[in-house]
Amino acid sequence: MNVCLGTVIYKQSRDFFSDLIKSVDSQTDKDFDLLIVNDNYSQDELQEIGVICKYGAPNKVAPSIAGETVFVDLEPMHCTVAQTRIEMIKAAKSKGYDLLIVSDADDTFVNTRVAEYKKAYELDKSYAFYYNELVTDEGKTVLENLPEQVDSARSISQSNFIGMSIAAINLNMIDDAFIASLSEGDCAVFDWYFYTRMLMDVGKGKLVKNAATVYRIHDNNTVGTTHDVQQEYQVKLKHYQNLAKRYPYFEKLYNDLKALDISKIDTSTSHNGYWWSNIIMEDSYEI
Repeated sequence: MNVCLGTVIYKQSRDFFSDLIKSVDSQTDKDFDLLIVNDNYSQDELQEIGVICKYGAPNKVAPSIAGETVFVDLEPMHCTVAQTRIEMIKAAKSKGYDLLIVSDADDTFVNTRVAEYKKAYELDKSYAFYYNELVTDEGKTVLENLPEQVDSARSISQSNFIGMSIAAINLNMIDDAFIASLSEGDCAVFDWYFYTRMLMDVGKGKLVKNAATVYRIHDNNTVGTTHDVQQEYQVKLKHYQNLAKRYPYFEKLYNDLKALDISKIDTSTSHNGYWWSNIIMEDSYEI
């Protein structure tokens, strides 16, 4: 079983990098590789944070793991956020990993995360992806009542509880053609697009306990849990439009959303606590 923990690093999260590496280094199961994808650090900046030697191989930035550090440099390509994630998945697939556990560069995670994901994968390899709980630094649950498994895109079609940083991808369930097609979803909420595509085209997902990601709440990553209806409306229009290229179900949602009067939405009422959950439309379509 070949496992890697992958992350995309970027200068805006530099203050969190050492904490991320501490989480990697503290894993109880050390038998995994670390895949680092560089978005926008220069070579000199990479040297400063100890990721890569300018003309040599990557440093082993997590000294206690048994595996190696694999480095992919995208800085010369000036990629979008979505493209960096696609390149991370592509690199992990090309190197023959079975499981890609993902972490955002500004998050940390409990020390049993790798171990619990490996157990879940070995127990049942039929899942296309696995996902875990999300908590704050104080241990408060961010996403309440996560289901034990998800087998339909309907469950995340109008709100979402699955992101790159709280999931792992069964790379044996996807092929190069699927990865190449992901560029159709190049938008601000690529994670949502990706896991919708996985549920529509590949397979189901499974909740993994004792593998929580620690959500670092700051201005750049709270967008999905705000009550800004206009922002949610614009994000969903783009999200549904991307998916409408392939699926009639999302074409219908897109058309319904365009016709919706969002001025009548009351954001003071309780919602399910998931990302993008203020605009919930009645949905009776076949998926």
